[in-house]
Amino acid sequence: MSLVVRNKWIVLILLLQVVIHLPFMNRVAMGNHVWRQVNTLAVAKNYYEKDMNILYPRIDKNYGTNGVTGPQFTSYDYTLALIYKVFGFSETAHRWFSLIISLFAIWGTFAVISLYFPNKNAPAWGALALIGIPEFYYYSIAAVPDLLALAAMVWGWRWFYRYLESKQFTDALITGVLLALAGMTKLMFLVPGFVFLGEIIRRKAWDKKLLFGFSLVGAISLGGSLLWYLWAKYLTSINGIEEFVHAIRFKENWEQIFAVLFKNASSDFMETWVGYTLVIPVVLGIAWILKYHRYDLRFILSLIAAILYYVFMQHQLEHHGYYILLFVPFIALAIAALIRSNESVKKLKIWGILIALAPVWSLIRMSHNFNTEKAGMPSVFTETESRTQMQMRSQSEDLWIVGPDQSGCVSFYYLGAKGFPWYNLNDRPSEFSRFRSMGAKGIITDSEKEALDYCRKENLKVERIYEYKNWVWLRFI
Repeated sequence: MSLVVRNKWIVLILLLQVVIHLPFMNRVAMGNHVWRQVNTLAVAKNYYEKDMNILYPRIDKNYGTNGVTGPQFTSYDYTLALIYKVFGFSETAHRWFSLIISLFAIWGTFAVISLYFPNKNAPAWGALALIGIPEFYYYSIAAVPDLLALAAMVWGWRWFYRYLESKQFTDALITGVLLALAGMTKLMFLVPGFVFLGEIIRRKAWDKKLLFGFSLVGAISLGGSLLWYLWAKYLTSINGIEEFVHAIRFKENWEQIFAVLFKNASSDFMETWVGYTLVIPVVLGIAWILKYHRYDLRFILSLIAAILYYVFMQHQLEHHGYYILLFVPFIALAIAALIRSNESVKKLKIWGILIALAPVWSLIRMSHNFNTEKAGMPSVFTETESRTQMQMRSQSEDLWIVGPDQSGCVSFYYLGAKGFPWYNLNDRPSEFSRFRSMGAKGIITDSEKEALDYCRKENLKVERIYEYKNWVWLRFI
C-alpha cells in the first residue's frame, strides 16, 4: 500500500481499468474462446448446484456419469462458486470477479516494476501499458483461470523480493503459497523461478537462512503443482472424460511450425499480444535491456524461459490468446525500461502518447467480442428470456444428447442440460444409439431434420415435446 500512497498514478490506472470495461459488464460469456470461459463457468456452477467439495470438479458433458473430471486447479472456479453461494447465481458475476482479479494483477505488476525501476515514472507507465495490451484487456473480464494465476504469480514475484530483504520465514511461506496457487492453476505461471535463480546468483545469496527459504518456496510451489496435476490425472481416469488437456502437443512438421511462426509474428504479436501502439516502445525497451543488461542473469534466464515456453506451447499459441497472459508483466517491464532509459522530455512525450493510446486500441480491437451478433455462439443464448425458457425444459435429472456443438460445452451450459455431446453433423448415427443405451432420454438440437435422420437410421423413435425458436426437444419413446 505504501507504493500506492507514494504514487497516486496507480490509483488512476486502476480506475481507468474499471471504466474501460464498464460498457461490457452486463454481458454473459461470449466472444473469442467462449468455450474455454463456459467450461470454467460450468465447473463453478456444478460446485454451486451439486457439491462444493473442491477436490471433485464436474462438467455438464458427463456421459451419464457424475461428471467428475480433472481440470487445472479450480481456484477461479471454486471462488466463483463461493460468490454464487453468498449472492446467488448470476451469469455475469464472473465479469466482476475477473475485473477485481485484474486490478490485483495490475497492482502486483506495478509493485514488481518498482523493484527494478524505483523512480516514480517507470512503474506507472508500465502499469498503464499493461491495461493497453489487447489480450489482457479482453481476458480481464472473462472467465479464464489464467487471470487468477497471473495475479498470484506477480504477487509471489513481489513477495520473493520481500523475503530476500527480510529473511523472514513467513515471507518465504507466503511466496511459496502464492506461487503454488499460480502453478496449480496453470503450471507455466511458475516462470518467475528463472528470474529468482538469476537474482540469487547475482546477489550471491548463499547464507543458510536464505537457502532454507528458497528450498521452502521451491518445495511448496513445485510440490503443490505436481500433486494437483497428479490428482487431475486421477480425476480424469475416474469417468474417462478427457475435457482438459494436461499434455504438451507439438506440431507435426516444419510446414506447420513455420505457419504458426508467421501467423504469430505478422498478426498476433502486432494486433493482440502487444498491440500496434506498443510495438515500437516494447522493441526499444528490450533493445535497451540488451544493450545495458545483456549479461544480467535475470534477463538471460527470462529470455531462455520465454523461448522454451514458445517452443513447447506453439500448438496452443496458434489460436489460444489467453496463453500470452504469462508474458504481460514482462511486456510491461520492457515499457518501463524504455521510460527509465529516456530522460528527454521530448522523447517521453512521444512514448507517453503511444502508451496512452494503447487502451484505446485494445477497446477498438476487442470490443467486437462483446457484440451479441458476433458472440461466437447461437445468438439466442445471449437473450435472458430465451435462456430462461429453454433452461426450464432442460434442467432436470434427465440426460440429453445436445448439439450439434463442436465445443461440447457451450450449448450444455446455456441450455442448462447434462448428458452426451453431439459434436457435428459428421458424427456417426450409431452414437445416438450408444448414448440412448447409456441413459439419454432425448435430444436437444437446433438441427431437427438431421437429428430425425440420425434417429431413423438407428430405428430410434422420438416425439417432439417442446419447441423454442429454432431449438427443439425430442424425447425417445
